[in-house]
Amino acid sequence: MPLTFSAIKNSACRSLYLTAPAAAALVTLTVNAHADAPSVVTSIKPIHSIASAVMEGVGTPYVLVDGASSPHGYALKPSQAFLLQGADVVFWVGPELAPSLKKPIQTMAKNAVTVELIDASGIHQLDIREGASFDAHDHDHDDGHSGEENAHDHAEEDDHDHAGGEDDHEEGEHEHAGHEHDVDDSHADAHDHSGHDHDAEHQHAAHEAVDPHIWLNPENGIEIAKIMADTLAKQDPANAETYKKNAAAFSKRIASLDQDISAELAPFADKNFIVFHDAYHHFEHHYEIEASGSVTVSPEALASADRIQEIQSKIRDLGVSCVFQEPQFDAKLVSVVLEGSSARSGTLDPLGTDLENGPNLYPQLLKGLASSLKECLGGAS
Repeated sequence: MPLTFSAIKNSACRSLYLTAPAAAALVTLTVNAHADAPSVVTSIKPIHSIASAVMEGVGTPYVLVDGASSPHGYALKPSQAFLLQGADVVFWVGPELAPSLKKPIQTMAKNAVTVELIDASGIHQLDIREGASFDAHDHDHDDGHSGEENAHDHAEEDDHDHAGGEDDHEEGEHEHAGHEHDVDDSHADAHDHSGHDHDAEHQHAAHEAVDPHIWLNPENGIEIAKIMADTLAKQDPANAETYKKNAAAFSKRIASLDQDISAELAPFADKNFIVFHDAYHHFEHHYEIEASGSVTVSPEALASADRIQEIQSKIRDLGVSCVFQEPQFDAKLVSVVLEGSSARSGTLDPLGTDLENGPNLYPQLLKGLASSLKECLGGAS
């Protein structure tokens, strides 16, 4: 019997590399295990982890960008078309993080509710920082959370904040004319793109300066879980209570972890460090432990000789303690930057590359970032 799409969709196996016979064998054991659960596709491992926590006991989401792949320059595999074509719901950060996924999601997931999380109400946003010294930094776009105080308010120490906390771009609204918002009213900006074409130029203009690594702020992680629960409850009313209970349990777990990490990183607030690329601003800003620059502007592009010299000068002038590499990219560039300095090398992973997919990945990812910073900035070898 040939392997059918419906069999692939209902299989509990999430590997994208199985041969047809192997997948068919697994289907005989797992088909209909979660037959009533929506087919949910996520873009990256951290978003998949949050979705896994929200869906626990109901179903298991799929992930597109897995393993050591980087979302910035990811090329969708032909076999993954099955996942998008059969999706009921797609959760992804947006084209700012993974531009190559935009067209496949638009064309292959036409019948799915597509939620661009960077666009969702309640997500804290930050501007992308520029230059080796992060010249344009800490422009905090605090979308949503009306009436709530950010536990890590940086207004008094941020000379670049907009007066009165207002942002001239008004990015908190993210209203796209003609878009149908097919989720709960409290998250009206999580977009349902089914049945229409998205305006690429309008989307780019709205977010061209926004940092897309939103999941690295644990408050955003909690908000993402709520958005997912609201979306899934609407698509799958029979399991609505489970989604909402799972999201509440996840939120409680992350809030507790957030307090622990704040205490763990507090002693290192005055330490200077360099990251590989500007992926960690949400984490740094939230925990008041800001990087002094990045080795490269884009992780897919080679750093110029001038930029390397600029970073080397910054390491000397600021007494930088650590320069962090990433497991998704070649570490040789960091070795070159460190030549002639006493700064240490560490590793930060924004995606949880080596972590097992599932509901525990996201909290483990946050813990891992904190541990890596503490270890390197604290002087451990």
